[in-house]
Amino acid sequence: MDMNAYTINQQLDSLYKGLEAAHNNDEEAVCLMFNADSKKEAIQLITDEIDSLEDALKGFETCEDDGMDYDALCRVQGISRYA
Repeated sequence: MDMNAYTINQQLDSLYKGLEAAHNNDEEAVCLMFNADSKKEAIQLITDEIDSLEDALKGFETCEDDGMDYDALCRVQGISRYA
């Protein structure tokens, strides 16, 4: 599966909803929902996955200079770069 920032954010949204459900339900319900031995284990697995995806997302947040002359591009399009 091709991982990009959009798919990572979708997965993170789903994991955060799952984490909320794990925190708000009782032990038995959480074990059934997440096929885990305990509520603590389910929460830990979800948290680990969130941490992993957030680390992967950091790679997409760094913007490298691609050599584009953005000032010239904005002038050609007739827009202000800093508006």
